[in-house]
Amino acid sequence: MRPSVPNRLLRTLAGLAVSSVLPAVACTSPPIRVAATSAPTTALSLEVTQTTLPGEMPRSDRPPASLVTAPQGATTGAGDSTATTEAGRLGAAAVPNPAGVVLDGDGLGIVSFGASVEPALGVLIDALGQPVTDTGWIDPFSIYGDCPGSRLRVVEWPGVLAFFGDPEDGYHYRDPAGEHFMSWHLGTFGPDPYMLRTAAGIGVGSMRDHVAAAYPAATFIPGTADAPPSVILDATDGELAGVFDSGGRIRTLAAGTRCVTR
Repeated sequence: MRPSVPNRLLRTLAGLAVSSVLPAVACTSPPIRVAATSAPTTALSLEVTQTTLPGEMPRSDRPPASLVTAPQGATTGAGDSTATTEAGRLGAAAVPNPAGVVLDGDGLGIVSFGASVEPALGVLIDALGQPVTDTGWIDPFSIYGDCPGSRLRVVEWPGVLAFFGDPEDGYHYRDPAGEHFMSWHLGTFGPDPYMLRTAAGIGVGSMRDHVAAAYPAATFIPGTADAPPSVILDATDGELAGVFDSGGRIRTLAAGTRCVTR
């Protein structure tokens, strides 16, 4: 029997852009944004006791995942024709500051939380290139934590994780299956070669003082014996938050409906 985890770090969010449903659209006309509609009618009873993000996870602890590559010489959505089946070259063509990709509590700029899976993946592959791994649909109780919903899919680019699931969250995509883009993590499995930033210029490696200057209303959470210091940059939308390393630099950032780590 699956262990009982009484608390989930969920956000049922207000606002037209995120409490709504995205119609099925082709990935040929990004950005994908979530259209306005009413909030879910089922109330969520949440007991939140964990407010910080997970630290880095050792690569050896990741669940089995298939490598995703383009055929030799094939063109990816990002226009890169160098992708091969060699594991060592996966993600090697990461381009800093890809156009339109912005770290946001509502998604990644070019695609919003709530977008259905295949259109969202198409837009992300266009911007970031071929992913390094794709777990496929797995049990939501995994090394990634205890995730809401009945199943989970995690797609990874160098330094970037995109989480897809079917939870009844504020981004719920109302189709028969309900799977949608629900969160992103940055820096969890290593550095970010894309050098992604928020609209205010904050990303992995940003110093605490720079975060405070860019986000005057940010909430800084002191470290404890069990958790490193962290910060909630923006509590609206999907709660954009980060964790600091011992030198006071942002180590990881995340937003959206996240999983509870153990």
